[in-house]
Amino acid sequence: MKPPHIALLDLVADRLDPEPPVLTDAPARRVIRHVIGLLLLACCFPLIVVAFTAGPLYGLSLSLSARARHAVICTQFSVAAIVFWWLCWLVFARTPLSRVTPRQRLLQRSAAVLAGAAGMFATAPFPIALAQVVSHSVSGCVLAWLALEVCRTHRVSLRVALSRTAAERLRDWEITRLVFLVCVAGGFLSFLLLHLIRSTGIGVPVMQGGQMSTLGVDNIGTLAIGLVSTVALEDVVIVAATTALMTAAGRPAWQVYTLVCIPEVLLHAYLGLPAIGMLVFAAGRVWLYRQYGRLLPLIAAHFTFDLIGGGLMLMQRFPFWYRPALILLLGVVVSWVGYRLKKAAKPARPDTQPPPVTPDGDTPQPTDHPAPVSSR
Repeated sequence: MKPPHIALLDLVADRLDPEPPVLTDAPARRVIRHVIGLLLLACCFPLIVVAFTAGPLYGLSLSLSARARHAVICTQFSVAAIVFWWLCWLVFARTPLSRVTPRQRLLQRSAAVLAGAAGMFATAPFPIALAQVVSHSVSGCVLAWLALEVCRTHRVSLRVALSRTAAERLRDWEITRLVFLVCVAGGFLSFLLLHLIRSTGIGVPVMQGGQMSTLGVDNIGTLAIGLVSTVALEDVVIVAATTALMTAAGRPAWQVYTLVCIPEVLLHAYLGLPAIGMLVFAAGRVWLYRQYGRLLPLIAAHFTFDLIGGGLMLMQRFPFWYRPALILLLGVVVSWVGYRLKKAAKPARPDTQPPPVTPDGDTPQPTDHPAPVSSR
């Protein structure tokens, strides 16, 4: 008998049913308020940074004066303070002694307080660029934890558990490949529009220079650390939490896509008009999350795509053949990992399965003389 094989088409045809049940313990308006609150907290400071970075593209003369810098720091600290109190409130509310042990309550409440305090401390104006990137990553992770707690409050799971069986690992690997392809499609469309606008000279807003220089990234280490904040905000809060909560609240699909796609496009507004390519980037990830409901493949694919894309841009100072070599190496690694996962997920052949064992622990031995059958 031919062993079953899991492929991309199999995932689309026979998908999981990850959609959470419609909420019955909380009004839909309360859920929507929480979703909007999470989106505002996630997008407030990044949009301020985009406004100062891409302001000249849209005719905005924004200068980071001393007063403006003070206002930005105060806004960032206010966001962190709201996250601190909201996170502590939710964690304290779900950890009474009737539900958890004293040790669990102490650990979870202490972790919430320390995480919230770390998020507020991360708003300090560090003089070192690397320290600023690390602080943004800390703030993003704290906000991602808040999103998980909000979902838990409404009995909505983002399904962040690791795969346990070989079949589950293969399924997550195939989902990761789908998300990666969506990221490639969105990024390719944006940069295709970017080069077309530059070559034609149309008078529309478009990014000047490279993406890494626009974002102020000059090495792979800073890029990798900064991507922690990117995936925490975009994948956990904007895509997963928003999609799961709005779906559980019974909202139509167009509202889900709207609430996700608009922030994603605005966060990439430094690209100029080519930022509309991020609609594919955002809508594709929402569709895949609605289909399969797996958060870790979403995070892994987005992080890998941005790391590879940013790494290729940073490698422009090296000879050209370095980039094709890196892509070839990545293809070999992906093929090898996929092969290993498929091999592990295949069931054992009948001739390679271990012999049955009797209840007393003895393995029955074959014999040429079958045991007589009783006529009674």
